[in-house]
Amino acid sequence: MGGSKSKIAALTEEILEEYVILTYLSKAEIIHICKVFGQMDREEILQDVNTRFSCEQVQEIFTQLKYNPFQDQIFKVFSSKGDGRMSFEDILDLCSAMSEKCPDSVKAAWAFRILDFDGDGYIGKGDLRVAMDRLTRGAGYLLQVEQEHIIKTLMNEMDLETSGKVSVQEFIHAVGKISEFPHSFCFRV
Repeated sequence: MGGSKSKIAALTEEILEEYVILTYLSKAEIIHICKVFGQMDREEILQDVNTRFSCEQVQEIFTQLKYNPFQDQIFKVFSSKGDGRMSFEDILDLCSAMSEKCPDSVKAAWAFRILDFDGDGYIGKGDLRVAMDRLTRGAGYLLQVEQEHIIKTLMNEMDLETSGKVSVQEFIHAVGKISEFPHSFCFRV
């Protein structure tokens, strides 16, 4: 890794090359994430890529997540062990999905998982209601009748099988029509 010394002892040139192949991140971006990630390791306990950090620690370093209304879902989806903590590789997965180079269909699949609040493998009316409440911070900007109209409109557009719920394939198809989506489901590292 050139003249800079990584705090992650296990991040060899070979592993770095594997990360480049397995993610949508460049070598420079991965090294930068490694340096940023190393800032969380104030006690220098980080010996390998499996060390896990709390979501609070991750938010302090990756401020893009700190005020995101979906931060708990993002941590839930990207925490490989489902323990509310994230490893270096979990962070790489997150940054890869949020990369400008990540294909829109891959971004949409991750977004689907984030918006599936009840974890049933579909996005239903309840999931959409939760998403709207989070986006408006539950401030009552929408009357219930307006919210129901939006949900009905979204379901009419996305629920191609008219099953009352949206599958991941239907969601990817629908999101593919939204030109702003890739730019809104993105952050720079």
